[in-house]
Amino acid sequence: MYRCLWLMCAAAAVAPGAELANWNADGAGRGLVLSRSEECNWKIIQTGGRRWAELAPVNDYYRRAAYSFKVEGEFKGAAWLTVEYLDKGYGLVSLNQAVAHKHMSGIARLNTGQPRRAIFRLDGKAGGEIKIYGAPLLGSVTLTDTEPAKPSLPAVEPVFRLKRPMELVISAGADAPTPEGLPDALAALRNQLPLMKALGFAGIESYVKWNFIETSPGVFDWSYYDGVVAEIEKHGLKWFPLLVVGSAYTLPGWFFESADNRKYVCLEHGIPIEIPTIFAGTQDKYVQRFLKEFGRHYGSRPSLLGVRLGPSANYGEAQYPASGAWGYQGRPLHTHIGYWAGDPDASKAFRSWVSRRYPGIEAVNKAWGTRFAAWDDVHTFLPLTALTSRMRVDFNTWYLDAMSEWCEKWARWAREAMPSTSIYQSSGGWGAVEIGTDYTAQTKSMAGLAGGIRMTNENDSYLNNYGNTRMAASAARFYGARYGSEPAGFSSKRGVVNRMFNALVNNADHLFYYDGNLTANDQAIEAWLKYAPLLDRRARPRAEAAIYFPDTANKLRDDTLRYLRASAFLQRVHAMREIADFDFASEQMIRDGALERYKVLVVVWGSITEKDVIEKLGAWIRQGGVLIYPDRELSREGGFQTVEGDAAEYKRWKAGDTGSGQALLFSGHTEPFSAYARYVQEELARQPKLSREFRDAVTMRKPAGMYWTLLEDGSLALLNYGDERAAVTFAGGGAASLEPYSIWLGKPRPATR
Repeated sequence: MYRCLWLMCAAAAVAPGAELANWNADGAGRGLVLSRSEECNWKIIQTGGRRWAELAPVNDYYRRAAYSFKVEGEFKGAAWLTVEYLDKGYGLVSLNQAVAHKHMSGIARLNTGQPRRAIFRLDGKAGGEIKIYGAPLLGSVTLTDTEPAKPSLPAVEPVFRLKRPMELVISAGADAPTPEGLPDALAALRNQLPLMKALGFAGIESYVKWNFIETSPGVFDWSYYDGVVAEIEKHGLKWFPLLVVGSAYTLPGWFFESADNRKYVCLEHGIPIEIPTIFAGTQDKYVQRFLKEFGRHYGSRPSLLGVRLGPSANYGEAQYPASGAWGYQGRPLHTHIGYWAGDPDASKAFRSWVSRRYPGIEAVNKAWGTRFAAWDDVHTFLPLTALTSRMRVDFNTWYLDAMSEWCEKWARWAREAMPSTSIYQSSGGWGAVEIGTDYTAQTKSMAGLAGGIRMTNENDSYLNNYGNTRMAASAARFYGARYGSEPAGFSSKRGVVNRMFNALVNNADHLFYYDGNLTANDQAIEAWLKYAPLLDRRARPRAEAAIYFPDTANKLRDDTLRYLRASAFLQRVHAMREIADFDFASEQMIRDGALERYKVLVVVWGSITEKDVIEKLGAWIRQGGVLIYPDRELSREGGFQTVEGDAAEYKRWKAGDTGSGQALLFSGHTEPFSAYARYVQEELARQPKLSREFRDAVTMRKPAGMYWTLLEDGSLALLNYGDERAAVTFAGGGAASLEPYSIWLGKPRPATR
């Protein structure tokens, strides 16, 4: 067994080129002491004719198992740590952040079954505690003061290949703070790309930053990204860049100091932010020029898998500034979720919009309850201060539409520059008006340009991901846009699996992960390799029922969507997802005829909309549609009505004037909201207009946290989003049992397993 190791000599006593410390699984060594703890629970095993330390996994999605070594002594200056591991399974070997290290090699675990080495350069000092992650079978650890020979890189092939390809994209360390960081970025790519290729990813994402390229007006230097793309191509992979031209951290100095750099100003505080406003129009020519030059340089390159657009916001998304602090040259930003329309250009744009909407200032005063004497009196304002509902709806409509129009211009310019390239808009947030993401409008505009929408707002929570992405996914299916998604940050196995499920049941074209989503935890890669092949069977959901997306209520009331974890709409949507799978139908989709796709429309929140939407809804009901409505809750506000208070259509439903359809007005209490969800479940189960397969799915016996989607090909997809094994019993007989955080896909039959 392992025995205590003797103290190493002081640094000054070690001759140049000497070994400073070592540890070996056979018990020999000096100066490195392997500890034991809950995260460092190991035993010595014999395999392949030699001894290895085997690390026990940690049963926690947010903590990792790691070998923890105490370095006895301290060594200043450069040193190299060589980690010998048995290459079984897939992952990245890494060290704790407290150890200053770089220039790694051999860190990709590629399941060769052979002993391999990972090497890390330690700068500053080597001492204290060194933790080694991602190497379950450890043979030896050696600390030297000279650089060892770099390990050779084994050839790899993907573990799986989808027969029905989609854009599987991942990051792999291609980004750097400045162009001078290219050597480190290339080293990171060389280390990580073999693993990403083995895991089945074909596309590698990197940010393309304006200040890296257009170093002076009209002068473009593509050398940083030429280097990145060349390295990606060496591994037989493709490039999927995010083009960021409007965010503060990507602004070239010459533009930042120019008169054309007109900044957003928040209405809440009157403070400018270092992100260019979309209302001035002074940035347009620079964006067009950049996209044109990018298309000229890379548009015909075979390795360009597609591009993602970064029109605005903190990081490069299709929205207004919100959270995040990536300022110009690393400076802090005044940033928050709010209304970024306090600059004079915003007021001018708003005034122009109002003047096109109303025939004169008198009509504005009548609708808004104001007393403006002339058009020059019209300025932007905080919607909370609006005097009438129409005044608030008008402002928020303009605010959302302005971002949608800016994003559409970006997409149009990109399409002109790259006629045959796959193009996605980056759409984040969760639908709050302040963030500016009108998912329907942004998706519809991308469909018109043969492009796609990539949602940037998923995380570890399946309910969050469903609530935040289903609007765009529904619109993508309706208008014919491509659809993809990415996480907002960290994901454990929980997020990796539920995001796969969301892609599978939405027939996604594109799926992106940050490399850390898979490599920075101990369970995700195994789950990815187990369930990712199911993406071959992804399909459109058989969406026979939809939830009404309350666009107007969102513009009128902060409690609709403004507060993510206290959103009246999203909390109710989460309760409804426990009973069935629903599309979302927005007001614009209803205007464009989307109700013809659905047999049932469920209202969970929002009682005010525009007249043309109510008329469309009424006509759909009289032609056979079924509306389910929480009448006790929403009738207190006067029932379903227009912004001006016209409830005539709602009164017809109350009187039973529904033609060949139904308006099922729930008279029970909606607190807790699960009571309304049970009512909806019972009505769906008995609704003859729904298919037998859909009704059977509604009535299956399942625990909370088990989610189902009926696919168009008749398959049933199940997600167990829970910590325990869970079973379902199908309505037609048979059952299935799912391990924690797993996916089942099949057609229910008796004795199904």
